[in-house]
Amino acid sequence: MVQNAKDYNEQTSRAFSDAEKIRKLVFNYMKIHNPAYRDVEGYVSFPTPLPGKDAEGGAHTNGGRSETPAKRGKASATPAVEESKPAASASDEVEENQSGLDFAGKTFQQAQQMIIDELLSYTDDEGLEIYTPFAMLPSRKLEDYYKFIKYPVSLKGVAKRIRGQHGRNDPTGITDFKSWDKFGEEMAFIWKNARDYNEDGSEMYLLANDFEEHFNELLEDVRSKVEEPSQPKLKLGGPKPKVTLSLSGNKPSPAPGAVSVDSEALARQRQMVSAGASGYATQQRPKYGVNGTSHSNSQIPTLDPSRTYTAGSHRSPEPVKVESRPSQSPALNAVLPSLTNGTMPPPSFRPNSSSPHPTQLPTSYHYTAPTLLPPTPVRTYPLENALIPLITLKTHPHLKLPSPFHLEISPHPTLATQSRTLTLPHTHYFLQISPTISRRLSSGTPYKCFVTVNGTRLTQRDTVVESGEVGQGIGGLRRHVYEGSLAQGVNRVEVEVAAARGEGKEGLDVERFVGFVNLLRA
Repeated sequence: MVQNAKDYNEQTSRAFSDAEKIRKLVFNYMKIHNPAYRDVEGYVSFPTPLPGKDAEGGAHTNGGRSETPAKRGKASATPAVEESKPAASASDEVEENQSGLDFAGKTFQQAQQMIIDELLSYTDDEGLEIYTPFAMLPSRKLEDYYKFIKYPVSLKGVAKRIRGQHGRNDPTGITDFKSWDKFGEEMAFIWKNARDYNEDGSEMYLLANDFEEHFNELLEDVRSKVEEPSQPKLKLGGPKPKVTLSLSGNKPSPAPGAVSVDSEALARQRQMVSAGASGYATQQRPKYGVNGTSHSNSQIPTLDPSRTYTAGSHRSPEPVKVESRPSQSPALNAVLPSLTNGTMPPPSFRPNSSSPHPTQLPTSYHYTAPTLLPPTPVRTYPLENALIPLITLKTHPHLKLPSPFHLEISPHPTLATQSRTLTLPHTHYFLQISPTISRRLSSGTPYKCFVTVNGTRLTQRDTVVESGEVGQGIGGLRRHVYEGSLAQGVNRVEVEVAAARGEGKEGLDVERFVGFVNLLRA
């Protein structure tokens, strides 16, 4: 009955699917309740002939049981099988089918198509194509399936992407999967969706496990025989500008240990202080000659220590010039520089501090203006083609907060870089940072995604497919999930995506988000 229904109806029909479900239900029931599976090693079920006829329409023997039952499905090379010989295990069948695939001389795209064809036509001991439930997506009438499964994938859907066919457009002949890892990630959704939708231990759940094991063995075999196509490498490094700022003068500053004390000047200062206390005017300070030479010290009169001086005493008849406040020397105008880049040089002199050590002024200055600021990063492509259509910041679900934090950040209308400033309580110290990448990057364009917290690069934890209809908004786009801890105070959170500009275009498109998150203290 089951085989007739499957032979008469198409594989995509409801009757074909129901017949397959009935076959599997009966098969699982009989494996538990039929004692032949326990008593006879390698027992295989076979059709029971009508009374007086065998399975081929002739006379039966041995009490109605054919001694050499025919196997349904694919014809066997040996028409008769001894009952004592155990049946081949599932792993032996996988190895037999795997060894039958010849990947020698095949291109990367042809090898992918061979794997899909092998899985679609693979049969079990009874000759049934057991992976038929994974060939096509369920009917749209099964609404609960599409509400629960956000990214449905089927074998024939993967085959269309291998041919480069999207929607009703003609195939491009270029596969969407540029590496075996990308191919394996897409195929993994088939068994993950089956396990998520069906109950644990159910027939479809166990079939999904067998499908995963079979595919991984095929993938391991093809990796060693067919190389991946070479991909363009992204060079994110660039020359760093050198900024030189020199504020030193022509003459180096003297070391602290190199200061010398002029004993003659110190002695003159003591004499002037003593004379001023007695009411006498001090002599004019000796003028220094060229190259630091001074006049003879013999011009400075000495005071007789044995003589007493008072305020009313007879003053010296010699004319003495009283020293006035020192002024700027006219010679300094020749050595002082003019204004440099609008910057006023230090003052050429300072008020008299009665110090015996005059301050040496630098004779010239060297100033280098800073370089110009970098240009504003403006997006050169439309907003709908933004590399990061959405960035989601939220507290980690493991914190189980009564009021969790959730923020969605859309791209700037014109700029490729934007920033935000946030303030969070001390309980929100663990965040999930989830940038959503554009559909162009999901289709195979080389790109790199960097997420850092306080300069530490985070590791990607998971990839989630956004809910919604494919082609509408962000529905069907992939979202990378990162997790990072915050410290008390201001934290710097950066998200950056760099992608190639496409065929025939040089350079990279870069988009960046910088967030300053202030985590309050407890």
